[in-house]
Amino acid sequence: MNTTLSGKDLAQQRKERFRRLVAENTTYPLATITYQGPSPYQATKIVVGILAGDDQPPIVREWTGEDIAEDEEAAREISLFIKEHNVARVLASEWVLSCPHEEGVDYPLGEVCPFCPDWL
Repeated sequence: MNTTLSGKDLAQQRKERFRRLVAENTTYPLATITYQGPSPYQATKIVVGILAGDDQPPIVREWTGEDIAEDEEAAREISLFIKEHNVARVLASEWVLSCPHEEGVDYPLGEVCPFCPDWL
């Protein structure tokens, strides 16, 4: 029996686990940090969301680059962004959660991202 998950299934499991962590949060302001990339193993985008309260819209910023997870300047900027909003708690994904491209923006709605074959 093959128990290897596809990139898409792996991403879905990771997203669900991360969403549960955010939903269980009761401490605000909260920062979420997620990684996106062309495969489950390479981050090319970091998305940071700040939630002031559970009924507030998030403030979102993105950082992109070939090895963005290793970029010291991006790490400094993310740290400052979080401090500027007096964040009480940070939840960060441990893995790359999804493709960095947006359906309906980077490729047509209802289609699979043509740039990230590892997420199929």
